[in-house]
Amino acid sequence: MRERDQHEFMATSYARTSDELAQDMVRRYAGLPGAICALDGTDPVAIGAMIEARPNVLTLLFFATNEMPRIAISLTSFITKRLFPPQREAGVHRIECVSIIDHTDAHRWIKILGLKQEATMPGYGKGGETFFQFAWTAPDVR
Repeated sequence: MRERDQHEFMATSYARTSDELAQDMVRRYAGLPGAICALDGTDPVAIGAMIEARPNVLTLLFFATNEMPRIAISLTSFITKRLFPPQREAGVHRIECVSIIDHTDAHRWIKILGLKQEATMPGYGKGGETFFQFAWTAPDVR
């Protein structure tokens, strides 16, 4: 996991170490039906998930290794052209995620995926860290 991703996930977890964080993430997310693993050949590079937060609302989860730039274009294309459209066609009217304020690479990519920054949330993390809220909302619910 990239250092910035680990920092972000640690801020929203009870974990105190990277080992505890890994165990917590496996416990919480491993069985999700909306989880994907992106590979570069046979090497895992990124893990993402779409979690149904509420009816017709998905929350995104994502982390990657430092090899992310090698698959960024193809992964972005897969998400925007093959992953999101069926969800929208099935009635999803909001796709959202949060990201820690200083994870600028993540913010840039989230915006490329089509989500817009809609809020700043001071004190969102366990240590008082500020996070941004991003979302895509269907035109008919704006």
